[in-house]
Parts: sequence; C-alpha cells; structure tokens
Amino acid sequence: MKVLAIGEVMMRLTPPSHKMIEQTDTLDLSFSGTGLNILSGLSRNNVKTSLLTGLPDNSVGKAATVFTRKLGVDTEWVCHQGNHIGTYFLELGFGNRPSQVTYLNREASSFCSEVIPDNKIEAAVESHDIIHICGIALSTSLVSRQLILRAVELAFEKGKKIIFDFNYRPSLNTRVDHEQLFSDYLYILERSHLVFGSPRDLAHFYQTDSMTEEALIEKLLTDFKEIEWFTGTTRTENQGLSGWLVTNNGERVVSPIHSITVFDRIGTGDAYASGIILGYLRGWSLQETVDFATCAADLAHTTFGDSPILDESFIKRFMTNPEAQVFR
Repeated sequence: MKVLAIGEVMMRLTPPSHKMIEQTDTLDLSFSGTGLNILSGLSRNNVKTSLLTGLPDNSVGKAATVFTRKLGVDTEWVCHQGNHIGTYFLELGFGNRPSQVTYLNREASSFCSEVIPDNKIEAAVESHDIIHICGIALSTSLVSRQLILRAVELAFEKGKKIIFDFNYRPSLNTRVDHEQLFSDYLYILERSHLVFGSPRDLAHFYQTDSMTEEALIEKLLTDFKEIEWFTGTTRTENQGLSGWLVTNNGERVVSPIHSITVFDRIGTGDAYASGIILGYLRGWSLQETVDFATCAADLAHTTFGDSPILDESFIKRFMTNPEAQVFR
C-alpha cells in the first residue's frame, strides 16, 4: 500500500536550549507539516510514502526537499514554484511555561499561493492507495483549499481510501466564513474513511456546546456513512495522555493513560496518527492499534523536532518494558 499526503511544508525555526527568541542569537532550522510528519512515521516502518506539495524554486525549497528525502519520503510529486516558504518560530516551553508558535506570512507560501497543475494532482492520486489530507489547508488560502477539494474529488472517484485530519480552525483565516468551511468539511467527510479529530473539533463544526462528547461522535458517525474510524487523544491531569478510537459499528477502545515527560511537544499528534494508520495497514486489532499509537505519541514528546523518528521495533520494545533505562 502506498500513502500520499497532500499538505504544506513549513520552515521551523527554534531557539536552542528552551530559550525565548529575544534570548538567542542562533536558531535550529528544520522543516515540518502535518502530512510530512505522518509520512515520516510511516516510512520508518517500511511503508511507501510520497508528498504532494508546493515548495519555492530556490535554495530554501531545495533544502526542504532534501530534508523530506532524509525522512524516507518520496518527493516525485513536489512542485517547485514561487519563491516563499511558510515559516514559524517555535519557542519551546519548559515546566509550567507552554510552548509558543509564531507564524510568519503563511498565506504567501508556494503551497498557499501557487497552483499545482491538475494533471500532476491526478497522476499523484492515481498512483497511490491512500490519500491523507489536513483540514488546515481549507483555511490557509483559496489555492490550498481548491487543491484539497480537487484531490478529494479525484481520490473518491478512483476508489482510494481517504484519511482526513479534522483540524477545524476557522480562526486561521477570517476571510473564510463558517458556512463555506462547513460546506467544505461536509464534502470531505462524506468521502472520508479514517478521521482524526476531537470532540472539541466536532463542537466547533456543529456549532454547539450542549452535546456530550459521546453524542457528538455518534452524530458524526451517523451523518457520514463512509467513516470507518474516528480517533484522537485526550489530555488528562498531571501530564497524562490517552488515545481512543470509535468505529462506525459502535466499538470503542481506549489506551491506558501514559504519564508524559515533555522535551518537544510539537508533532506528537502526528506520531499518534502515523501509529493509527500503521495499525490500519497492518490489520492489527483495534486495541493493539490504539495502544501502539498512544505509545508512539508518548515517545514523540521525548525527541527533538516535529517528525516521528522512532520505528515500530523501538516502540514495541518500550511497550513491553516501559521501565527500561537502556536498550541493548
């Protein structure tokens, strides 16, 4: 099975040693994006992955492409056009201080401003079995919105599995009204098979604060018959993390609560998503899938950078021996 992700790649700039921006003269540079991060987790486990995106036609775009290849992700479908990449500063939190993300001029990025040719979109979708998309792209620009909707149209017509990361955030682009976003989400959810999200996403989507979490999830799975799984994570008190998954036939599984130690929090949800997708591809039981994905998210808190780098073997060793200090 070949997995294609469609989404933006951004440049991440991070002050070292958990410093604030005004405290540093140097920055760690890397590249990130929901789709790229998820593909990284899958490629570590011998899943064939590709990224469809737009990157600038300059040395920065080439560096992002090289970075993508280092993660084991195929770049055949990367379009180099335009001259700008979306950038964000990440000031890593420590102790009680949360991390802070500052975006710079995201709408001007190649992905958000340059149109990818339709024949390239169609060829990329045709050559893969599973298509992953992220809802953020519906809000960042008209160009990215049209790309996502076209890819979903093609994927559904061609009988591909569609994985949708909900990320319902109307605040990202105030020029897109709720009615338009709601219509776009309806279109995608009617065609999606695996959906990542949270009850909070659903409350925003349905514009309600009166329904329970269980009722919101039940409504989603009743309204959209193509969805097989709806899954996400829950943060608990004292740095706890638990994964959960609900199927379209009413099955619900929940992982044990993990006590999290945070080194770098960004991208940990993508590690969870890659674990769920891996379990789906491998045909694992629901419980095994959620337990593995939650453990992957737990461990992703302990590594630097957004992209998951720990493979199935390491994660499963940790699952069987979580108290180990050294693996030999």
